[in-house]
Amino acid sequence: MNNRMITPIAASAEFVCRLNSIRLEEEEIASAIRAAIEACDSGESYVWSSIGTAMQLFPIQKARAVIFRLQALVMMMERKELRNWTESDGIKIIPGGQKALIAAVASHPLSIIDGSISFEKESFIKKIIEFSEPPGNQRCC
Repeated sequence: MNNRMITPIAASAEFVCRLNSIRLEEEEIASAIRAAIEACDSGESYVWSSIGTAMQLFPIQKARAVIFRLQALVMMMERKELRNWTESDGIKIIPGGQKALIAAVASHPLSIIDGSISFEKESFIKKIIEFSEPPGNQRCC
């Protein structure tokens, strides 16, 4: 029997590492968002429709990774940290920014910030910008 004590932070860090180890495709994130929006339009809350949608679309481990990534995205949007990629209401993603934002959500690692699982703001925004730039137009310096 292992008597090693696991602190909540260590357990959370281990959980986030497992979430980050699950490979997600952009289309998987996009399909989860589309399905959650459809469920919302039928009267369900966004949180519950996102969870239910992910659970229906993916195996449990992948569903967890999708749910936490979407939750991290929503938290950033609610804190108005993605103003350059959302419409004035702060909720809808501008059409030109959807692909880059979804690519960042699918690939950027989650972190523990102030006790919550989220994206680190500055590196996440850099990732969005990286995906926004056309190939061959990368800044060199």
